[in-house]
Amino acid sequence: MYFLQSEAFIAFRCRDFSLLSLNQLCLVLAVVMQEVAIGFALYQITQDPLSLGFIAVVELLPFIGLSFLGGHWADRYNRQKLLQWSFSLSSSIPLLLIVVFYAFQTQQIKQNTLLCLVYFLIFCLGILRGIYSPAFNSIRPFLIARQAENNAATWTTSIWQFGAIAAPLCAGLLLGHVGLIATLGVIFLLSCIGSLVVWRLTQRSFPISIHDQVLQSLKHAFGFMLQQRLLFWSMLLDFFTALFCSVIVLLPIVAHDVLHLGAEGLSLLRAAPAIGTALMMCVLLHFTPSQNAWRNMLLASIGIAIATFVFALSTSLWLCIALLMLIGALDSISMVIRQSLLQQLPPQDLHGRVAALNGILVTTGNQLGALNSSMASRYFSITPALLIGGSLCLSLCLFSFFRTRDLLKTPSSYEKYTILTTEK
Repeated sequence: MYFLQSEAFIAFRCRDFSLLSLNQLCLVLAVVMQEVAIGFALYQITQDPLSLGFIAVVELLPFIGLSFLGGHWADRYNRQKLLQWSFSLSSSIPLLLIVVFYAFQTQQIKQNTLLCLVYFLIFCLGILRGIYSPAFNSIRPFLIARQAENNAATWTTSIWQFGAIAAPLCAGLLLGHVGLIATLGVIFLLSCIGSLVVWRLTQRSFPISIHDQVLQSLKHAFGFMLQQRLLFWSMLLDFFTALFCSVIVLLPIVAHDVLHLGAEGLSLLRAAPAIGTALMMCVLLHFTPSQNAWRNMLLASIGIAIATFVFALSTSLWLCIALLMLIGALDSISMVIRQSLLQQLPPQDLHGRVAALNGILVTTGNQLGALNSSMASRYFSITPALLIGGSLCLSLCLFSFFRTRDLLKTPSSYEKYTILTTEK
């Protein structure tokens, strides 16, 4: 096709990257739609912010427990097979959620039983995510040419953000017009399509790690991360930002209690960060943020902290949307830099384990941030919770700056970052 001749689409010249991108799109749509639908439904039923925080916890615990094991398996066995089987099993979760919510709506089960079953299914999803996420994140470098890696990393982030825009809008419209059960049905269909696509990947073999013991394997991967100071501090800064500026989980509360909106209004708020990211992606497809990478990440995180602080004080729908778009745009800068580092720095036999460690940090930050925000909102109300979170994030950004000023002076080439060793 003609558009593939453009350098902006160079990664899509690989058939398997195109298939994996379609799988990713289905995954993002299904995951985000499910998050919006389940979060909206549970808050409507319970009116308790902690019901949203518990969703994060029950998915986080198995993910942490199995994610590195999944990374070890990805390096030890065929990561493509792991991805295919674990993703296919995860496709059944939306179908089981349909059964549970239908039983509740027809009064066959009570509220406490509903909550236990929903949390159990999310727990199971966390187990499967811990297996397929490292396999998914570590398979991409084997599909594309070296010169297309930056382009692939940008498109991977762009696809995620496109799905993150479309998913909440679709979820809000579906929830408002056809209800929860039909919305979960669409999610199940998307999961099935994503599962079928991933089975169409060309069969291939991968380098096998020589480390048989999981603890030895973990030590090897963690030691590598500590040696790559830019990678380590980038992941740590992202963790801080997610932990203390977790606005997304509170949007059902903001929509219902602050702005007095329904499902459609929630969908606008939920889509706003991804819209901001998509706009920024249009810029980053042509101008890489790798120049002065650490400076760019610091500025982006500081901007997110300030935007969170202002968001806490806002009672205007359009100002909230603008601030959420700004948060998404700034977050996309660090995501692209981090994805490029994760693809280019680790040796081939370490990709799975380093991807797993990154996934653990990112998911732990997001989920603990969700729990932290929901607990703070319950005991201090939503405005003080966001003010405290933004202030803590800003403080930690300044701490990171003073600890890593030498990284601001290093060359922009990722290859030269590999020689940076741990320094105090």
